[in-house]
Order: sequence, then structure tokens, then C-alpha cells
Amino acid sequence: MTATAPHDTGTPLSMRQAFNGTVLASAVSAATEVGLLDELRERGACALDEFAEKHGLRPMALRLVADALQGADAVATVRENGTDTLVRGPHFADLWENKGYFVWLVQGYGPLLAQAHTLAGTGRGRDAMRLRDGAAIARAGRDYGHFHVDPDFDRVMSGLDFERAADLGCGSGRRVIRLAQRHPDKRFVGIDIDAGAVEVARKAVAEAGLLDRVEIVHGDISRLEEGRYPGVDLVFSFFLGHDLWPLEDCVASLHRLREAFPDVRRFLLSDTYRSELSKDAGAPVFSLGFEYTHALMDQYIPSPQEWEVAFSRSPWQLRDRTELGIPFSCIFHLTPTA
Repeated sequence: MTATAPHDTGTPLSMRQAFNGTVLASAVSAATEVGLLDELRERGACALDEFAEKHGLRPMALRLVADALQGADAVATVRENGTDTLVRGPHFADLWENKGYFVWLVQGYGPLLAQAHTLAGTGRGRDAMRLRDGAAIARAGRDYGHFHVDPDFDRVMSGLDFERAADLGCGSGRRVIRLAQRHPDKRFVGIDIDAGAVEVARKAVAEAGLLDRVEIVHGDISRLEEGRYPGVDLVFSFFLGHDLWPLEDCVASLHRLREAFPDVRRFLLSDTYRSELSKDAGAPVFSLGFEYTHALMDQYIPSPQEWEVAFSRSPWQLRDRTELGIPFSCIFHLTPTA
């Protein structure tokens, strides 16, 4: 299950593994969303019937969720005094680190996956945008980002000087909130096109007591007007860049972004690039799901080389590149051209 583990091309999945894996994915998402995994993480054990009663869940359904996790050795069941108690299994740490990817796929893109047969039709892909659950995607990104993005991003940010920063595609707002807490003298703005994500972010900013320094805006980053954000000297964006493609559209958007932020000194553009593993059942967690769902949405996933072509035709210069813990993902370090 480890997201960053090398992929194994040796053995293709059997239909039994594929079918049961789909059930397991649903169970991981459910266990995450109802708080079962949090309970196990904090206490090490969970009495299933008591947990079901406390959270208004059906014991039979909860038990089958636990059984699916047990099949992956993520949990184990101990029977004591006629009561089933769930405990952490040998693969629980792996499950805990990667659970966000399953929420992303099952909750965030589940409705889209159910319509794959119609979305594959010519001209239908863009209809898929409305099927996504933006709030679930934002929650999921906050979860797996904590493990596989934040450590690398923090290292990159540690050497940068800035006064005001903008997060393009801010999702849950987690990243700007963390930065605002670490830099009490700085101001931030987060921009996202998804109304569900914006709602999540605004709530999180208010709960963190940062409304005076963090603004969350509902908007399309590819259509920001010229000079819209003066004073912003640092811009960063995570896992949104592919939305700007194909190439000609991407180049145009990169030009508009430069115009929208007239005082920018650095642009950290992070994204997942094409893996070339779409036929590989041994690909790491996330890669196939990312490319499959985006193909259904008629979104092109560029390679790093194609990104470099786009930068060469834009008012941005590529200075460096940092790989992330998410497979086939990196941060492109960009500065404005003279």
C-alpha cells in the first residue's frame, strides 16, 4: 500500500484481487471518514459495538468494514467476554499514512467512476467536473499532503524570504494556515475554483483565528485579471497545474498569472506528471487513479519535458526541481524572466 514504494511489474492482478481490492478501497475510505482509524491511532483498540452506538453506525456494516481491513492485515479482531475489539495490525502504519488517497478516490471521485462508461464518450469528459466532491478531495489532500508533501515543501520554504504569499488552488486551506501560523508577520491569500473546497478552507481559517491575515477567494486562477494581486511576492500552487493544459492554454495561463502578480519574485509550481505506467498493475498508490480519473475528465497530464517546453514559452524561468513523496510529483522552482 505504501505510496512511495517501487512498483512491481512481475505479476498482473487477478480478477479476484481486483474485485476484492475495490471493496477494500471503499472500506478504507469509510473507516477514515467515520473516525474508526483515528480511534485506533489514538487508543490502539476499539470496541466495535460501543463505537457503532456512540457514532450512530450499524454494527453489522461497521464489522464488515473492519473485516475488509483485516484482510489487508491493517487491523485484527480480538474476542473478549463476547465482545469484538479491533486492534492495530502489522500494516496499520501503512494504512494510516496512505488513507487519504482512498478518500480521494472513493469519496472525491466515486460519482465520476460510476459514470465512466458515459464520460468516455466524445465530448463528455468535461461533464465530469461537476461530479467530483470538492470537499472530500480537499480533506483527502490535507491528509496525504501531511505525509508526502509538507516535509519537502517546508524544506523549500525554509530558505525563502517573502512578505505576502498566494496559494493557487488552495483546497482545504491547510497549507496557507500552516504558513500563517509559522509567519505571524506575513499575509496570505488562497484561491480555489471549487465552491466545496472554498467552504472547507474558509471554515478552517476562521477556526484557526486567522481571518485578519488569510483571505480565501472563490475564483479561476487561469482567468485572473492583470494586476489583481499587487504586493504578492511569493506564489505557489499544488496539484493544479495540469488543469491549465493543453500546451497553448497552459502557456497563455502562465502569461496571465505573471500579469496578475506584478510583484512576484518566485513561483513554486507543484504537480503530478505522467507516469507512463497506465498498463502496470504494480504501479504505486495514486498514480493509476490520478491518470485514469483525469482521462475521464478529458484532462491531459503532461510529462516533465512537456512542462519545460511550456516554461520556455512563458515569462517564467525554471531554476530548480524538487521531487515529492507522492509518486511522479515534483515542485518546479520558477522565477520571472527579466
